[in-house]
Amino acid sequence: MYRILIVDDEPMALYSAAHAFPWARFGFDEPVTTTNPRTALEWLRTQSFDAAIVDIRMPDLSGIDLIRLGAEEGMSTVFLVLSGYTDFEYVQTVLRLHAFDYCLKPILPDAAEAALTRLSQRLRASRCVSDPDIIAALNTGAPLKRLFGRRGLPVPEGTLSMALITAPTPQELPQMLGAFRDSLLLWASERAVLAFSPMPESALHQALQQLTGAACCYIQPVPLEALNPVRQIQLLQETLLTLQPGDPPAALRVNDCSPAFLELLNYVDQHLIEDLSLQELSARFHLNYTYCSELFRSVTGQTITKYLASHRMERAAELIAGTAVSMTEIARQTGYSNYNHFSTTFKAYFGQTPGAYRAVHQEQGESRP
Repeated sequence: MYRILIVDDEPMALYSAAHAFPWARFGFDEPVTTTNPRTALEWLRTQSFDAAIVDIRMPDLSGIDLIRLGAEEGMSTVFLVLSGYTDFEYVQTVLRLHAFDYCLKPILPDAAEAALTRLSQRLRASRCVSDPDIIAALNTGAPLKRLFGRRGLPVPEGTLSMALITAPTPQELPQMLGAFRDSLLLWASERAVLAFSPMPESALHQALQQLTGAACCYIQPVPLEALNPVRQIQLLQETLLTLQPGDPPAALRVNDCSPAFLELLNYVDQHLIEDLSLQELSARFHLNYTYCSELFRSVTGQTITKYLASHRMERAAELIAGTAVSMTEIARQTGYSNYNHFSTTFKAYFGQTPGAYRAVHQEQGESRP
């Protein structure tokens, strides 16, 4: 699940570092390695690495230079130092630059495992915070293919399947996912990973069946451009509630409906501010009105009225909790021209007025370290 880069100008030291850590046990791919710090800098700028292990003294660019440039350029990569030098000045410098760890080489097996334990915990916590935002962004048309490229994965063509996989503890998930090397994996919660998999359905089903102790479900392959992760993950989560660990993976056939209806749902999600009606939508996407109404119930589990209301309320809650936008403007942005109607609907949905909801969530945000 995690990509790591190792940089050391000494080939033997580089080989030793690449083989000193139990990568697979902690959810890491095999490390990418180079003896050239300039090459490492270019890769850090153009690819996505969760972490980088750097030597201190290297020609042209030192490990400290790489860490400093990473901070200045806003890289999300976590840096560790693996050095033969115990000079306290070096330690002070890398800590001031917010490097994650400083290890001495040659690193012993116990120390390597301890360092990887700390690093994997840090990366998991970071991903659990950032990945749900990525999933939400995909629903607004963010390019899914680019994420494959950024994480060093083959860019898929044709169709993908989505699979939601949970484990009893977050620590158990990474080591379960060795069969998903070419899949884009995003943490959906602390115990659940969402996989965008290019595997054929039979191979995916077999891989899911072999995840001992996991509960998992998936959506049968749909065209890459038709995926709507936010809506589909809701369907996956609902299905997952009916499963126990060890049950056969469950399949959802959401792509059995018309592709035009998937386009319609995407349109609805992107135009919540507008006054939408089923009659207008069915005409716009050339669907029979009655068939469209039936699809809403079978695919989303809701009438269009409830679907619109729930999506507008969830969007309103995001804006209230995460921005300083006025309540009147939030009401307008979520399709309510009358603020009193918006406030009444919000209170019925969340059990709090918009103002009380903002106060609670702002207070929670201020109390976090």
